[in-house]
Amino acid sequence: MINKYYRVFILNLLVLSGLSAGTIRSQGTAGAAQLLIPVGAENIAMGGANAAGVSGVGALYLNPAGTANSPHGFQGTVSDMNYLADIGVSYAGFVTKIEGIGGSVGLSVKSLDFGDIPVTTADETEGTGEFYSPGFYTMTANYGRVIADNVRFGFNLKFISEKIMNTDANGLGLDLGVQYTFNQLPITVGIALRNLGQRMEYTGSDLEQTNTPEGSESGSIVERFRIKSESFELPAQLDMALNYEPISGFELMGSFTNNSFSANTINFAGKYEIMGMAWVGGGMSMISVIDEQGDTSDDDWTNWTESIFGATFGAGVSVPLGEVSLDVGYSIRTVASYFQNNNVLELTLNF
Repeated sequence: MINKYYRVFILNLLVLSGLSAGTIRSQGTAGAAQLLIPVGAENIAMGGANAAGVSGVGALYLNPAGTANSPHGFQGTVSDMNYLADIGVSYAGFVTKIEGIGGSVGLSVKSLDFGDIPVTTADETEGTGEFYSPGFYTMTANYGRVIADNVRFGFNLKFISEKIMNTDANGLGLDLGVQYTFNQLPITVGIALRNLGQRMEYTGSDLEQTNTPEGSESGSIVERFRIKSESFELPAQLDMALNYEPISGFELMGSFTNNSFSANTINFAGKYEIMGMAWVGGGMSMISVIDEQGDTSDDDWTNWTESIFGATFGAGVSVPLGEVSLDVGYSIRTVASYFQNNNVLELTLNF
């Protein structure tokens, strides 16, 4: 039962503020926070620090330029993650090279499962006996290609949908990304601008209300009106990342994420790959505070500037299956308080 209340609380955050909603002073002014929930075993294990070197189907979420750097002709992936308060995050996507257009294309779908939430009213606070299940999902279409020696470019078009009972909000978003690998140095840099798009607004029949004018006589016509919800922006992000490979198979990664509607973060990670057959790695993210506290209360400032997420860890193995291979990855993102750690299991088919 406690998890049900947490799910309602997190659902409200997703709708109204995006878990942590540019600067810290912009908290609560963005929505569509489902876009901020990471996917992919390696992405989560690296804590998002791998935007410079991510490739193939894993790049669909983090940096669209990386789809052009896939070592395979086709990659398809599915993953499942338990998020906060037993909210499930399901993800599926693929990337394939198409010679006729000189690049790679990809598609992905991410959906959130909140389970069944009791319907409550002002009069029936314990529930009416009915249940509802919100529908949150993001569909992404990608194109990436190599545009010059060691330079890759890509973009994503996103369709974002959020529905709660008979009220929904839909919008379009855009990601842009570039990666550059130095010829004489074991360094790759990457930049990704994510979640650009139009404002979204909730509409639907659940926002319709009735009102009996004060002092009206019995039998008077009941007035009907519709509440207009406040529109909200997408949580735009700018990632600037660097990948350094001091020895073959060992990578050190770092990135800075500028969030338009929340505190910025600095991310570090390391990964060791064993003969292309297995990998193990981990990362850490830190909040980067630029604003001054001013007259903000200590409790509010702590809530704004401390993340509930901690260190990340993960590992994966590639299993040959004739002419194809199956990658199995598992990652953990630790959670500091209230909730259980996030766990993700991912299966990727390559050929």
